[in-house]
Amino acid sequence: MEQAILQFFESIRSAALTPVAALFGFLGEGLVVGAAVILLYWLIGGRRGEELLFTVLTSASVNAMMKEGVRRPRPYAAGVVERLDLDTPLFSTRDLGDYISFPSGHAQSSLAFTSSCALTAKKRRGLVWTAALLLPLLIALSRLYFGVHYPSDLLAGMGFGLLIALFWHAVFRELYAFRYYFLGCFALVALFVLPFAPTSDMVHTSALIAGAAFFSPLASFLKYSPPKSLKRRLLRLPVGLLSVGAVYACTLLFPEGAAFSLLRWFLLAGAAIFLAELLFRILKI
Repeated sequence: MEQAILQFFESIRSAALTPVAALFGFLGEGLVVGAAVILLYWLIGGRRGEELLFTVLTSASVNAMMKEGVRRPRPYAAGVVERLDLDTPLFSTRDLGDYISFPSGHAQSSLAFTSSCALTAKKRRGLVWTAALLLPLLIALSRLYFGVHYPSDLLAGMGFGLLIALFWHAVFRELYAFRYYFLGCFALVALFVLPFAPTSDMVHTSALIAGAAFFSPLASFLKYSPPKSLKRRLLRLPVGLLSVGAVYACTLLFPEGAAFSLLRWFLLAGAAIFLAELLFRILKI
């Protein structure tokens, strides 16, 4: 059945559909979702911003661990379909890792992100939920179109993304005081697994969730409530980007190696979560 579905999408490939599929594939990229999360985290602040951040970081970490544990060949690597080869500065189907098909990171991260936004929405929740489900579905279909995932990879990714979003929403509603303990547990599991699968994705996700577990409690001690004015909040974006950029520039001096890469992403998480928040308080924005 999965082969038939993939071959159907292979049969409808065209010059008109490929740019559309590439657009939705781009929207599901980890860097795009990560950028959207941190920008919203700075703008929203408070419980809603923290819940969104924890949801997406946990989803990325769980996804990386499951990919390395399952090691499922991608459809094109198994000879089921031909991969649609596309390589642009913004989106590429190359260098994906031929044996990390399950579960789909695009499907999981996008639905974790959109469902967390929908769960915390205060207005027009029906419209928000419609968009929250439609966008990840279109992203998932684009992965079938390019021949880089099985349908079951996508269903599993979307399922895990939704479950993680529901888990963190329940924590923030019922066990808010224990949220950092839960995040710390996820971080410890990721760091424990890392030596057994020291891939770049595992290093990045483990460092980011460990950084969030370490720096989020420190940021909470600042006890700063963001201003209600949207204009003032928008000033957070350049300040936050400047803080992350400055730390990243400093980490360029680090030697090559997995340990220093781990430290770099750990410090970047600290810059986005603690240093940026400290600057927001100093500047009163």
